[in-house]
Amino acid sequence: MNRMKVFSQIISYSLPVLYLLVIYVYYLIFSGKKKALVNKTTPILLFLVVCHLIEIFTRNMAINTMPLSTTHDAYAFIAFSILLVYMISELGLQNRGAGLFILSFSLVLELFSAFNMSWEPETNELLTNKTFAIHASLSITGYTALSLAAIYALLYIIQNNNLKKRNLGKLFMQLPALTYLEKMSMRSVITGIIVLGIGLLLGHYQALELIGEFWPKDIKVIISDGVWLLYVIGYLVTIAKKWRGEKMAYMSLYGFLVLIVGGGIIIYLSESFHEFN
Repeated sequence: MNRMKVFSQIISYSLPVLYLLVIYVYYLIFSGKKKALVNKTTPILLFLVVCHLIEIFTRNMAINTMPLSTTHDAYAFIAFSILLVYMISELGLQNRGAGLFILSFSLVLELFSAFNMSWEPETNELLTNKTFAIHASLSITGYTALSLAAIYALLYIIQNNNLKKRNLGKLFMQLPALTYLEKMSMRSVITGIIVLGIGLLLGHYQALELIGEFWPKDIKVIISDGVWLLYVIGYLVTIAKKWRGEKMAYMSLYGFLVLIVGGGIIIYLSESFHEFN
């Protein structure tokens, strides 16, 4: 067992502990016990992002693979994507109310991955291709951002309904403010559109290299591009019509519904040039 592999394993099995410590910080903020920690969450999240990145790169070097080579690696990378998108969305905002819930979901994914990870060298040539690795990683990060946008939108609708019904109980007091949820949802949508767009562009570039077609007649490509284009159009319509609040939240949820339906079609319909086991 080489040193790089041992080092990567140590970081991999340490990540759930680090996630748990960060979640505890957010619990202290959420419960009101340590509100002074609000100004320290960004460097704490950045440290966790760097640790996770080191684990990804050292694993790649140790067994010549990419973050999505197995189901367990995919879960770990989704956990990282959630962490990264949340950190970007949180920048400049003082409210940390959603962090406890979002990061707890990341922890579940990371726990599932860390203790069920294969350390055998990758033999699938496609999974060792760096362009494909970047394409797939960016695409998953983009989808994660759009998923988080829908979560924030749903929380916005719940809070808004509580306010309309004057149901100002414990749930209302615990959830973040409407303005915060609106900003987080919008930032996540913007992040998702940009990152997914770059990922899809790299996918087209690789298709051109592999099969000589920039826009192959492939159901996965068509649906993925279509979902991204609908999000872009939806965002532009929201900006043009100056929709805010509840209208914007429902737009985000409708977009996510299209994303889920499209994902289901991609999974269950025909084989394509970039399918692998």
